[in-house]
Parts: sequence; structure tokens; C-alpha cells
Amino acid sequence: MASEPMPLSTHYYLDRDGLVRMLYTVRDLTIDDHEQVRELSATIWDGNDYVGETFPRWIEREDAFVYGIFDGTDLIAVATLDQVSGTKIAWVEGLRVKDSYRGQGLATRLVHHIVEQAKSMGIEILWYATGSRNEASQLVAENTGFTLATRVGYAGFEAPYPQHPSPSPNIVPLTVNAERLHSLLQENPDLIDTERIPLAWSFDFPTIDGLRRLGRETDFKVIIDDDGRAIALYYSKYVGHDERTRGAYTVYASDRTAFVDVMARILDEIETRMPSRAAVFLGPRVKEWSKHLGFIDKQYEKRSFLLYEQRFGGGSE
Repeated sequence: MASEPMPLSTHYYLDRDGLVRMLYTVRDLTIDDHEQVRELSATIWDGNDYVGETFPRWIEREDAFVYGIFDGTDLIAVATLDQVSGTKIAWVEGLRVKDSYRGQGLATRLVHHIVEQAKSMGIEILWYATGSRNEASQLVAENTGFTLATRVGYAGFEAPYPQHPSPSPNIVPLTVNAERLHSLLQENPDLIDTERIPLAWSFDFPTIDGLRRLGRETDFKVIIDDDGRAIALYYSKYVGHDERTRGAYTVYASDRTAFVDVMARILDEIETRMPSRAAVFLGPRVKEWSKHLGFIDKQYEKRSFLLYEQRFGGGSE
């Protein structure tokens, strides 16, 4: 389904003497740009940004295009159009702008280009994820035609991890595949209270196809009550390696006791695996319950992870 990237260009302006000057050059990136991408990425999130590490994999893939803006020969902004294999869904990924160049509309310019490229490729759904505290990123999404589609809660953990209750020995989570989970969700439609569900720092649909895609990257765990109802769902993904390993968990529940037990199990696993950081994404219902756990920092009470969306053509999965 991939196509050739749209041509990019160099923009010019007239200086005070009426001479033509080059403003910035925009072009698709190659593996030869990796070092500059790593240097730019190293200035993000205290050096824990994933873009520098992921860039070579994007370059290798036929359904991902990476674009950069240059000031002369210096890379000052980067973004990726990443198509979900075998679908008409794509992501705006890895949008980054060098600190000293922010506020000039460079991110908006790159995203506008990605939107047009997505249309030319026949993409029907384009996604853009960001955090609730990143107002600049939200503004870019809104200015380039995206609308907010899903909001989930967010909590973060770093060592030393908080004290928490032990999991109940009477609760035994079951690991299920995508087909079984889809069947359980059909029987218990109130378990998931968002239309799209997160895995790490991305989202997908809780449909059979979406669950199959997620199931290639995670193991679904459910808690079943005595009446055979699925009352909690959680799953995880670890990214990075060595001292930069990050854990990401997703939790949904329709029973408060089961939710508390799931959170205890997650904290136990985090303590065992010792990632540099861990994030827990929470459905709206459990987001409210999380405020009363006693071991989640209050700074996360108002923080959310956001999915913005544009639809073209049919706009179906």
C-alpha cells in the first residue's frame, strides 16, 4: 500500500538588500542522516527519547517515511509517517524540533506535509498521540486538522517504588489470546470504556483485528469473577534496553477490588524488572479509582495521554 514520498522543497525569501536567500530545506531522510537524528533526539526527555534508536527501523521499512527540516546542513526538525502494516491506518511519529528553533511553525509544517502524504497514499485514518501537558503539541494537532478521539489516564513510577498491598492469592489472572479476549469483550462490553485502547505510547481499536495487532506485541491478562464475567484487563510492553528500559502497562476494570489487585501485581512486576521508568495507562473509570490508591503521586491526577485523529475517505478500520 505504500507509495513514493511526495517531493519536498527548499523555501526562499528576499533579504533587506533584495537578494534571494535560502530559508530552510525540507526533504525525506536517509540512513546517512542518522547521526544528526540521534543528536537531536538526545536533547529530548533527558536523553531518553526513542526517536534516535527507532530511526533506522523506520528507514528500512517500505511503509514509513521520515522527513526533516534543515537550516543549511543542520537538521532542526524531524517527523515520521508510519503506516500500520496491512491497514489503511498510519501514525504521525517522532515529531521533534530543535530547542532553539521552536515557535517558528516547523512542527506544523511537517505535520501538514504528512497529512497530504497520507491522503496521497490512500490512508483512511491518521493518528497523532501526545500528552496532556504538551500544549504546543496539542496545538500542532489542532492546527493541522486533527480532533481529539480518546483520552486515557496516566501515572508514572520510578525507583524507589511506592509501598503497595500484596496481590490476593485468591485471584488468578488468565492469559488469553486476541480471539478469546474479543469474545470476552462481546460478553462484557462495559469492561473497556474507551473506543480505542493504548499499548505503550500508541493506540488501536478493541476490534478483533486491532486486538490481533496488539496481541503480537503483548500478552493479555484478564480477571474472571465467580460468575464467569471478565472484570479486569491488563497488559504491558517493555521498550528500550539496559538502563533505558521503559515499561508501559494498560489497565481497564469494572470491579474496584480487581483493579486494586491488578495495580498491586503491576507494582510487583515493576519492582522485579526494574525499568528506568514505568508508565500505567488507565481507562476513565479506573483513572478515578486510582486517586484513592494512596501510592500514585498526586501530580498524575490531572495528567492524561491523548489520541488525535483525522479520517479520510471511508475512515474505517
